[in-house]
Amino acid sequence: MLRIICFFLIVFTAQSQDRIPPPPCYANNNTGAGGFIGNGEFLHSRDNNGEVIHFSFSTGQEEASFNDVFVIYLSTGAEGRSVIDNAIDDADDAHRIAITNSNVNGFGSTIQFPDGFKAAYAIAIDVNSSGLYQIPSSGPVGNGGLNFIGSVNSTLASSTQTGFTISLNYADIGITSADGFYLVANYVGIDGYTYDEGYGDGIAQGTTGGDNISFTGSRYIDPAVAGCQSVLSINDIAANSFKVHYQNEHLLINGITGEATIDVFDLASRKLNTVKHQLANKTNVPLVLNNNQLLFVVVEVNGIRKVLKVIPN
Repeated sequence: MLRIICFFLIVFTAQSQDRIPPPPCYANNNTGAGGFIGNGEFLHSRDNNGEVIHFSFSTGQEEASFNDVFVIYLSTGAEGRSVIDNAIDDADDAHRIAITNSNVNGFGSTIQFPDGFKAAYAIAIDVNSSGLYQIPSSGPVGNGGLNFIGSVNSTLASSTQTGFTISLNYADIGITSADGFYLVANYVGIDGYTYDEGYGDGIAQGTTGGDNISFTGSRYIDPAVAGCQSVLSINDIAANSFKVHYQNEHLLINGITGEATIDVFDLASRKLNTVKHQLANKTNVPLVLNNNQLLFVVVEVNGIRKVLKVIPN
């Protein structure tokens, strides 16, 4: 008999030791900068008093090459921007150039956020420093126009690190530990050069230089959940209707076509196996899993992920 649960959102609380931790939040699998962001993942947790949220990032590779700026945009419910365009161009330093996709070096581009996403804050991280910035909700933003709030205590100190953490005070982004928020992220050169790697749906594979970005989905961060929930824009919800089941050493995938990437993780989030398979709307994929071992099966097709928790007997 199989015990199978299909998870769209897997709940985990740090206070409950008998709960099962979910797989991490995954990046977009793009590799234009080498894949150390695009193949990465993260988990988050709170400290005991609930005032600080910690993010633990893994590059997903044996060696990174972190030479530019990782930018995370936050939508907290405060007024913010639905788009970063040429009205927002702060070139005072590398962090501000990356956040505003400044055109100071000729790589200026537009970032369109998903439906309902209002970028009120941005985090910028490189090997030298990290910072949290407030984005003015209206009007033009020029040099020095982003409001620096403070450091996020990044542990990234070398371009070859395969993991790092940051810490963020809830109060600094105007919410409490009871509140959730949304994020998207991208990897940007210190000169504003755009890469295709990041978090959130919609960054086209091969995006480079001054190409525009149009996010179609974000990641929802619930303070009680170590993983995250993919949130698609209204136009993408219909594409998220495919079904996945595991039975008799086969993965049954219905309702979608294209190439599927199937990853199997153990309880410690170690990747045990990867299978690629071409789907034709209704497909049985052979997949032998270890008996009596809790496993997470992650199926990605056309940028959409589904997660199964499986205990084969």
